Amino acid sequence: MIKYKKILLPVDGSENSKLAKRTAIGLSTTMDAEVLLLYVTGAIPTIITGRPREEAVKAQQEEADMVLAPYRKILIEHKVDYNEMIVPSFNTGDMICQIALDEGCDLVVMGSRGLGDWKGLMLGSVTHRVLAHCNLPVLVVR
Repeated sequence: MIKYKKILLPVDGSENSKLAKRTAIGLSTTMDAEVLLLYVTGAIPTIITGRPREEAVKAQQEEADMVLAPYRKILIEHKVDYNEMIVPSFNTGDMICQIALDEGCDLVVMGSRGLGDWKGLMLGSVTHRVLAHCNLPVLVVR
């Protein structure tokens, strides 16, 4: 049986993301693995500078804290060893793949659909991108 040591859990607050959280907690508890909780914000174009940029960064941080709060709470309640990252990107799927590689993760657990514009698709565009481009095992939860 493969034993995972570091599980990447990209989240966006969607119902499928919450389901992925449960699966990641179960795997982490069973395998004594660390969870890397990831929230990807939209990147702020470099043309935006000064106070507007500062306000945009602050708003993104507040949004990230609001989305991550319930995940942090349940990870702590289940005594899961976790770290978190909040990163900006114009392409969420590519960023998830890059973080998984850079951080030495050996499994990505994510929801089948997120809060993107195309809610009705069977498989979300971010999830599809990660499945197509990530060199690690990806567990899609729905």
